[in-house]
Amino acid sequence: MPALEVVNVMSDQATLDAIETGELILMVDTARDPADPFKLTVPLRTLVTTRLNDARGKNAATTLIGASTVGASAQRQEALDKLAELLRNGFSFIASVPDDDLPAAQRAQVLAAYGWEGGLIGDLESPSRIETLANLVATVAPDASVPAAGKYPATLVTRIANWLATYDATNLLANGGSMQTLVKQRNDARDLLESAISRVRHFYCSASDDGESTPELAKIGMQPKRAPGDAQPQPLPDAPGAVTFNAATRELTIPAVPAHATFIRAFRQPAGGAAESAGVSNTNTVSVVGVTPLTPGVKYTFWLVGENSRGKGPESAFVEFTA
Repeated sequence: MPALEVVNVMSDQATLDAIETGELILMVDTARDPADPFKLTVPLRTLVTTRLNDARGKNAATTLIGASTVGASAQRQEALDKLAELLRNGFSFIASVPDDDLPAAQRAQVLAAYGWEGGLIGDLESPSRIETLANLVATVAPDASVPAAGKYPATLVTRIANWLATYDATNLLANGGSMQTLVKQRNDARDLLESAISRVRHFYCSASDDGESTPELAKIGMQPKRAPGDAQPQPLPDAPGAVTFNAATRELTIPAVPAHATFIRAFRQPAGGAAESAGVSNTNTVSVVGVTPLTPGVKYTFWLVGENSRGKGPESAFVEFTA
């Protein structure tokens, strides 16, 4: 009898690092003025966004399926149920935007862009319609012609992308595909994202006379090149302040970004498991599901640290939560 092949389906650190760097790049770029020479070109930002969403979804699908004890068919149905719930949330979000922010004509445009025919929620029992609506989300998110006030929140877009990737993965397994194929798809998506991140670094280095020494690299977690004799690098970040956890949004918040920190990173540790990166932010609030959804019923410990191009600062206090 041939030996069984063991495939590591957990999120590898290289994938987590690439996803978090991609998220940080987009956060920093969103805050830049259009005239800023370090503002990414539309094609480059779109490339990073597309590859980030693909890597994030494939990583989530591989991790969730690898940790599941149910069969592919049952998990495929779970993914469909989750997608239907999230799509209802998206429809409700559009309906809740005040008329002053989203006039009737624009609201109709947004509803049509997301596939809500005639402005109605319609049937959310059909797998094909659920899949179609979920796929539209990835198209609408970067579309500048769709009014921004009515677009789904970024956290909702991420969750839909994750569960859509899970649905696609369970389809593959239910139809005779292998976990090895899913891991390869995740790794291929990570490699493409890393290539896009490398292009962003080259873009930053070409945007000023500082070249590889531009301090702007530190804003996206990359180490600027220092010439011999340059001053010592900045100190490590200070300790974070008091941490609060919002169970509804799955976010950690501190009073302010720690001194000397360029961004903050959330960590999470499932009961009996290893600690893992969970998300990054250049504000005082960070998601703990920025990389992979939580597993229902599992107790987690969360904390965060400040980071800069030199390294990590001290850990915050711990927060516990059962998903």
